[in-house]
Amino acid sequence: MAEVDNGLFAIEVDADDYGETAAADAPPVPRTFQSETKFQAVKDAYNAKIDVGNNYKQLLDLVPLLRLDQSPVDDGLAAESSSTPVKLGKRDCQLLGYAVGELYYDREYAKAVELCERVTSVCQMDAKTLGSLQKWAKRCELRLAWLGATGEPT
Repeated sequence: MAEVDNGLFAIEVDADDYGETAAADAPPVPRTFQSETKFQAVKDAYNAKIDVGNNYKQLLDLVPLLRLDQSPVDDGLAAESSSTPVKLGKRDCQLLGYAVGELYYDREYAKAVELCERVTSVCQMDAKTLGSLQKWAKRCELRLAWLGATGEPT
């Protein structure tokens, strides 16, 4: 190595020392390796998530501005609603889809339409979620129109 006046660039590291240090940091075990005992421990501790059908309530708890039974002024949320729309994350959008589907299959079509309208006015979401909400709202409106024409109870 050439002589350098600056002390910062005069540091020398031997390649063999670096290789031994790096090798001591991580053991040479494949990434996909798992012993049978560890696998059995994970298998025994596994619990499947059970959906009990309370997606609509979870959504209202997560985004209180979506409550249909009250206006944003009631809970002092007027300042929050007058500002920028609430941005829904990926999990929030998934929960929203589950909640609207839950209302549809529970035959609460009017509540599902109101929820879709409230979400589009209060929340900011991607185009895919917005299109999905519009499809759900249209589907529920068709069901409401059909039920109104046939006279069957909802």
